[in-house]
Amino acid sequence: MDLFEFLKPESVIVFLKSETKEDIIRELVEALPLAGEPGDREAVYEAVLEREKVMSTGIGRGVAIPHAKSDRVRGLMASVGIAEKPVSFDAIDGRPVKIFFLIVSDPRTTSPHIRALSLISRILNDHRHKTALERATSPEEVIEALRLPDGGAGS
Repeated sequence: MDLFEFLKPESVIVFLKSETKEDIIRELVEALPLAGEPGDREAVYEAVLEREKVMSTGIGRGVAIPHAKSDRVRGLMASVGIAEKPVSFDAIDGRPVKIFFLIVSDPRTTSPHIRALSLISRILNDHRHKTALERATSPEEVIEALRLPDGGAGS
């Protein structure tokens, strides 16, 4: 799986401005390349909030991977944001979060959704990638930080 099949450069936000979990999620949803009905973005936002109620997607070490399924999305898409200041996100380790990945897919896209979560987790578990993301000051630097050592973005 190639990360850049579902994460587009225009969906990268450096210096997220929000200071709450809900507002961070809204910023990330706003960055998604949705091209549907006017209510689609709000429906996706609500789906992500509902998923967060089940269990926080703050996985620890300053990282959160909010995700959800919505019939308002076709296939799989993502956005990534780096917070200007770490944000309380109810992470499992209790620490605030600086790096956010949002993944959304339609309800029929189960396997790619799970593979995308796994790929992003693997990238963020690599100290070099995580450190580069924390230091990124432009979308280009975020994209470069996400590239795997082999020059690709996944397999």
